[in-house]
Amino acid sequence: MTRGAPYAISRRESLYLDLVRALAAFFVVLDHAPTLFDLPNTPRFGHPAVMIFFVLSGYVICNVADLRENTPRTFLIARFARLWSVLVPAMVLTIACDTIGRYFGHNAWAYADVPVNAPVVRVFAVLTFLSESWVSIQPLSNQVVWSLCVEFWYYILFAAWTFVPPGAVRKVAVAAAALLAGHKALLLLPIWLMGVALQRSHRPRRISVPVGVALWCGGLAATVAILATHVYKPAIDVMKDLAGPWIFNQLAQAGVFWLDWILGLAVAAHLLGARRLAPWLSLERFAGSIRWCASMSFAAYLFHLPLLHLCAAFLPKDNGVLAIAVTLCAIALLGPWVEGSKLWWRRALSWIADRLFAAKPVATAIIADERR
Repeated sequence: MTRGAPYAISRRESLYLDLVRALAAFFVVLDHAPTLFDLPNTPRFGHPAVMIFFVLSGYVICNVADLRENTPRTFLIARFARLWSVLVPAMVLTIACDTIGRYFGHNAWAYADVPVNAPVVRVFAVLTFLSESWVSIQPLSNQVVWSLCVEFWYYILFAAWTFVPPGAVRKVAVAAAALLAGHKALLLLPIWLMGVALQRSHRPRRISVPVGVALWCGGLAATVAILATHVYKPAIDVMKDLAGPWIFNQLAQAGVFWLDWILGLAVAAHLLGARRLAPWLSLERFAGSIRWCASMSFAAYLFHLPLLHLCAAFLPKDNGVLAIAVTLCAIALLGPWVEGSKLWWRRALSWIADRLFAAKPVATAIIADERR
């Protein structure tokens, strides 16, 4: 997609995006608790929430690439720092929680479906973002990491297309990234690109207020309808019949990619309307709470599953509410430290890049705290 004039996300729009991000992270946490505890009537919107994250990611990442991280060096260092600053602690936490829960917990069923073989391979595959490249490698109890490994390759594909000049080298770079990404990531790539389109397309920025209202309401209504009608369940059954058990299993989280595309369009339409209506989205009185919750969303996403499994190893199945409360408290304690480590990762990666490529230090350009 051709780059247009850089567009800065306004403060009110940014606040609204943070609200959406925080709500999506909360629903992911709620989605996994009923798999371990007796929590009837709990909303199960985890997978749709991940699709919302993809649209948000495409929009925000493209925005920062246009405005601040506009060289391959600054862009890639910022992306690696952002991912590893949370992913490395998440893997350490996963190993610690799984070890404690397995050896000291009272409930063996808490880890009945958690793989234990080849732990080094599993952790290595995640830290190198290869756990979803053609085959799925679950990193112990932390199965939600799949989306992060998928999203990483979206960053690489975006960087190859944006920063490499047109020609044979760009084609090779994009093809190599696509090959490493794997079929599941490529099937879900259009959802991420919907976010990119929000940033790069000129015409949608000039929509009228009535059209903005229609998109905001229509996108929200379509999203709620998809969630409320539980249409994912029959869609999964249809795909199983059409594709067959083996192919459906290989598709993994992209099993109903076509429905994910529809949800992505609904979310993108809603965010497009929100951008037009941003001047009237007055959320300043809640800005502190929204920003804090949004800053915890990454940690909440990557920390909650091992923490829930640890709680399940010690608590009865009817203590689900307590398990969620303990998990959220742990995230609130660990999250600020993880967010703060992002700056250290940028400095470390900048230092390594300076020495590997004998380039001029550009630390001041890449260690500015990313507000997203």
